[in-house]
Amino acid sequence: MRAPLAPGTAIDAKRYKRWIDVFGSYRGAITHVTIESWLNQFQDLEHDKDVAARILDAVEFYGQAQIHAAFRGALDSLPDWSKFVSKRKGKWRFAAMSGSAGESGDAMLYDFRVANGLTSKNFNNLFVTRADLFRQPDLPKSDHKRLGEEDTVVLVDDFSGTGTQICTAWNSPETSFSSLLAGVGRVYVVLVAASKNARRAILENTSLVPMPGYQLQDSDSVFSDKCRHFTKADRDRLLHYGKKADKLNPRGFHGCGYVVVFQHRPPNNSIPILHRTSSDWTALFPRHD
Repeated sequence: MRAPLAPGTAIDAKRYKRWIDVFGSYRGAITHVTIESWLNQFQDLEHDKDVAARILDAVEFYGQAQIHAAFRGALDSLPDWSKFVSKRKGKWRFAAMSGSAGESGDAMLYDFRVANGLTSKNFNNLFVTRADLFRQPDLPKSDHKRLGEEDTVVLVDDFSGTGTQICTAWNSPETSFSSLLAGVGRVYVVLVAASKNARRAILENTSLVPMPGYQLQDSDSVFSDKCRHFTKADRDRLLHYGKKADKLNPRGFHGCGYVVVFQHRPPNNSIPILHRTSSDWTALFPRHD
């Protein structure tokens, strides 16, 4: 997370401008009015609004520049990749980690393609759906073979907080990733960001090699004792408001306590006061899921 300003720092026009500059590319309008309305929900104790302001300071926001940088760095680091067919080793396929249309993986796959300069028609055969990984009748005969030990598949998504969703998708008979890709030499999952724990879980429970552009540590959870930016008193107040936003997950999904926001929506591992709207709470970055 980003280092917030010191406790007691004025919530003034300069601070509002800083927030709006950072969050300006969010898909929903982030304005002085929307931020002020969100902050005004923190009224139970005198210092609560100050804690909320420091949460906004700390938000790790991933806009297009950060997303594209992560995807460029990931592809550049993969061995045997080249834009030139003659310089690649084996066949390559890129697909969304998500299996359903409209999920984050679809948008991320397009961003991945743009970030790496792969939008021209001659790269179309590299980008496929999950169902098409081994069923591509439109490819040249020399390429129309089941992917094997010399080949590489790259799955793309935005974030993994615990690794649970990716591990489930890999091991579930319904999604059939593990069986579909059993004979492929190398299978990577490229992510904009992932936690250290998610990366470990993916390595231990799948055959995927996770490639996050940014890695979150334990200290990136506001509810962790290792987080030096927020005190126990601060965390108690955040938990109080978190229960208003989401009684079942007041610290975020799986209690992760992250303050991550993507320009398209926050992951549910982030604290719910940022993204969850309920009868008692209005989110600043609603997920709409």
